[in-house]
Amino acid sequence: MENLESLKDLWKNQGESKIRYTQDDIHRMVRKKSSSIVKWILIISLLEFILPNLVFLFTDFEATRTFYEQYGLSNTMMVYTVLHVIVIIAFIYVFYKNYRNISAESTVKVLLSNILKTRRTVKYYIYYNLTIMGIIGLNMFYVVYNSSEFLNHLEGDTSMVMIWTISIVLLSLALLIFWLFYRVLYGFLLKKLKRNYAELSNQNDL
Repeated sequence: MENLESLKDLWKNQGESKIRYTQDDIHRMVRKKSSSIVKWILIISLLEFILPNLVFLFTDFEATRTFYEQYGLSNTMMVYTVLHVIVIIAFIYVFYKNYRNISAESTVKVLLSNILKTRRTVKYYIYYNLTIMGIIGLNMFYVVYNSSEFLNHLEGDTSMVMIWTISIVLLSLALLIFWLFYRVLYGFLLKKLKRNYAELSNQNDL
């Protein structure tokens, strides 16, 4: 961003410099920086989709399948999985479109619009991931805690209120950790996009 500020100062004071920069020069520089940021968002979202599935290949399929069958969760988890894959692929496609749009030659107004769209898409992506994790977690708790398999092995003096409280607290902590992870990972990139948007807006007002 220091380089961008220098370009702006030189452009506004061209009489003091032999090197002359135009608004188009600054526009191209902002577009290039923004394109690089959106490319990283696309790469990270792809890795976030691929890596968990690679890890899943090395997990105990039989134990997971047995757990789902034991509590009648097989069909439910299959529906969640299919829907989740479809939604994530849709987000990745939108990230790719945002990257292509920002990389393409465009007016300042169009570039500003594309930067805003990208920032909104990333926020929706984060909200979706946290929401689906919360829904799946609560659904699994409800099914398991109301099953005869679980209730038959529950000691008589065990409080279900306490079990639910502990479960919700643990789920909330897990969601908080994921939120912090997303905030650090994507937040860093979104702040850069926000700065680019501000610089481009200022340039457009000159």
